[in-house]
Amino acid sequence: MGVRLVLTPLYVMNRSIDMSYIVNKAKEIANKCAEKLGLEIVDVEWVKEHNIRILRIIADHPDGLTIDHSTALNEEISAKLDEEDFIEGEYYLEVSSPGLERELRNDDEIFKAINEYIYIKCYQKVDGVKEFEGYLRNFDGETVTIEINDKGRKKEIRIAKKIISLIRLAIKF
Repeated sequence: MGVRLVLTPLYVMNRSIDMSYIVNKAKEIANKCAEKLGLEIVDVEWVKEHNIRILRIIADHPDGLTIDHSTALNEEISAKLDEEDFIEGEYYLEVSSPGLERELRNDDEIFKAINEYIYIKCYQKVDGVKEFEGYLRNFDGETVTIEINDKGRKKEIRIAKKIISLIRLAIKF
């Protein structure tokens, strides 16, 4: 399970601004705050869930994000958002970890996951199958090599990145 910390609503009364500006500005602020704390920002989202606006910051640490990391980052970002005052209306600031089964969103994240247990879902079948779980053994920027257990035997499957609809870390049971 990932660490999730939600604090009280933030009120900022200013001008109406589009979503991409909010995400980009929040990402800039989050990255500066995270760098001070030795953390990495994985993603920033501006979403509306059940009529509540949420600025969601996904952060990580090489040793895993702790509740102390989340709290410190939340406090840093919250103070900077209050200072910058660029979001109109009420919203929640949420700082959390990517979780154990996080999506691998770019080539760097895929490279970092080599030798990790992963899940892949494809747009089309590869060797008659669209979904795979196994160990990521190689990635050359174009092709992912996954080692799967096929009826008790290890088997390597090469999958073109362009046909992968989802690749994420997985938990082996």
